[in-house]
Amino acid sequence: MIARLLGSIYCHQALIGPLAWRDLQSRYAGTLAGILWSLVHPVAVITVFYFVFAIGFRSQETAGIPFILWFVSGFVPWLFFNEALTLITDSVVRNAHFIKKTVFPSEVLAVVHLAACLIPHAVFTGILVAMLAYYHVVFHPSMFLALYFLLCMCVFIVGLGWLLSAMQVFYRDISHGLGIGLNLLFWVTPIVWSPDNLPEQYRSILKYNPLGYIIQGYRDVMVSHQLPDLGQSVFFWSVALSFFLIGAYVFGRLKPEFADVI
Repeated sequence: MIARLLGSIYCHQALIGPLAWRDLQSRYAGTLAGILWSLVHPVAVITVFYFVFAIGFRSQETAGIPFILWFVSGFVPWLFFNEALTLITDSVVRNAHFIKKTVFPSEVLAVVHLAACLIPHAVFTGILVAMLAYYHVVFHPSMFLALYFLLCMCVFIVGLGWLLSAMQVFYRDISHGLGIGLNLLFWVTPIVWSPDNLPEQYRSILKYNPLGYIIQGYRDVMVSHQLPDLGQSVFFWSVALSFFLIGAYVFGRLKPEFADVI
């Protein structure tokens, strides 16, 4: 079943690009600023956090890194994770016109939304690179490992997204619960705060947060030029691949019922 799902995505790969572009256009249809709105909200959030923590709480440096640079290097991957997972969870329900009227490969929708989110993510990564240059962070080959952590995120998001989007068809509460869950996840993941702020006995708990591995990974390779920890990598991939296989299995099993329920 899982192989059939992946084979279907491969066979319909020509749909991914046009549908991803259509998704981006539809989000900002009728607005004057268009896709620029995808940049306004994150920039506003970054500005608020900067004034609250760097100016208000005087958090000038975190782990020897200027606060704004430390925060943005973790916030950029979070934006991608948050937006992609939210869109994928609602993807089947929001595209009911495809599911009900045609023989449509609904499993492709997760990859379509993922591809659409890559465009603003590339823009924000470019902004991060510009900030690194501004703060005189020298180029290091380890920075290319950000692509590895992007791959980590994509596998994790698609698997989790398949699981949630299939359940969302039958239980519409899923998207509401996801919003609350993502807000909680934002604050329990060291995006704004440093793990050094936790008491020593609680820091080991952070390794069980797979998103924390990605956030810290972006910081390590982009700012600190550190390689990923092997033990943490093994744990992350065991979790990510488990979600990927479970999500693919659940989606494949429930897919034949989507048209009747929607």
